[in-house]
Amino acid sequence: MDVRSPDTPSILTNVTDMTFTLYDPCNFIIVNAQSMTSDATGKYFYKHTLSSTATYGRYKTRAIATGGSYAVIDNEFFVMPWNAVLDIRTTMGLGTDEKSIDDDAINHITWNSYQYALRDIFTHHYVESPNPDPTNGYMFNGTNTSFKTKYYPLADITGDGNIWGSGDTVSCGSDITCYWVDNNGRHQEGKVKVISPLTGEISIYQYDGTSAIPQDNEGVYLDYWVRSWRYDEYLFQQAVVRLACHEISRRLTTLDKVTLADIRNNNPIIMINPNLFMNEYQRYIKRNREMVLGGV
Repeated sequence: MDVRSPDTPSILTNVTDMTFTLYDPCNFIIVNAQSMTSDATGKYFYKHTLSSTATYGRYKTRAIATGGSYAVIDNEFFVMPWNAVLDIRTTMGLGTDEKSIDDDAINHITWNSYQYALRDIFTHHYVESPNPDPTNGYMFNGTNTSFKTKYYPLADITGDGNIWGSGDTVSCGSDITCYWVDNNGRHQEGKVKVISPLTGEISIYQYDGTSAIPQDNEGVYLDYWVRSWRYDEYLFQQAVVRLACHEISRRLTTLDKVTLADIRNNNPIIMINPNLFMNEYQRYIKRNREMVLGGV
């Protein structure tokens, strides 16, 4: 990270202290105001290795320089389930150079494409009552908390690599939520804990996360997403890549200055068929959503 004098921006300068803070996708602090190391005049760095099980999503960084001048430098990066940047550069023929678009911009576009595609591939269920306890058939009797969703397997709509309910303490982005109506007709927030995403088994509680929903409730309703049994992660990733390529191609072809070197031999293709990658995206999504019937 470079630090420059506000009076002479072309000149790198040292500061008295430079600290680094890292926030995870839940906005929890992973690294808190740790001193950065300087390896040359005006150049600072901090090395941190994320866990191999790190949550997918948007990570935010903040560097604060003090001494001589005060500056706050905010940035972000994304952790994805796969190396989408390499796939996108290969698919578009961009190579590894960053002349036309850098990796940070590709990551930002890819994360947005990933979030869009999740909502395209999964099916949304909302204002839907749960099924009873799969073991004994109990519904809301004042003590029972075990239920099932009507449809399953549950989907990771947040894209963080896990399927959590609003009552799972490790969750900051819930894949399934609920609310209930009390005997006075008032809306109450509930909590859901996911027991088995594959079979839709869940636990439902009042807002405190421990108390059962009263028997005299006037309705309990879920909001969740499901995936097809035929869902294929590879096909989904390829769909995301095509959607990101579509967004990048629109950006490249609307710039004031675009050269053949920017997008190499793919430039004529994009100009002739501007929806090439969008059509491919839709094909991958359709193929991934279609159910195959079998049996005798």
